[in-house]
Amino acid sequence: MSSQALAFAVHIISLGLTICAIAVADHTGLDWVRGKRATVQAHKLTQLHWAVGIGLGLMIGSGFALFWPMREYLLASPAFYVKMAFVLALVINSLVIERLMHVATTSPFKQLHDATKKKLLLSGTVSAVSWIGAAVTAFFLF
Repeated sequence: MSSQALAFAVHIISLGLTICAIAVADHTGLDWVRGKRATVQAHKLTQLHWAVGIGLGLMIGSGFALFWPMREYLLASPAFYVKMAFVLALVINSLVIERLMHVATTSPFKQLHDATKKKLLLSGTVSAVSWIGAAVTAFFLF
């Protein structure tokens, strides 16, 4: 198996596993926001955050391995820069989530201040838009 094929396999497998972790995290968060659960277990949140973070890291690493041989083509494509903006947003948002996620372990969503609710909902929106945006722009690159 060539290094390009290996990098592609790691990229796609990481994407699939990360999507699964995101689906569980989003379902858990939605249950909390809707009041179906008062709080979320800290251990569960930490595991999900790490799973998504590791998946994102593997995708960035394998993405770089895929990028390097094609860098001249990719650097000439506006879609590449859009995709990288989405990836940067995901990295920054993961740091925001790290700071905010403890709120769900201690308080029901409806008891939070409006400013905290807005931060959490904005972070969730940034995450969803950035994951979808990165995936969609990838199709425009090839």
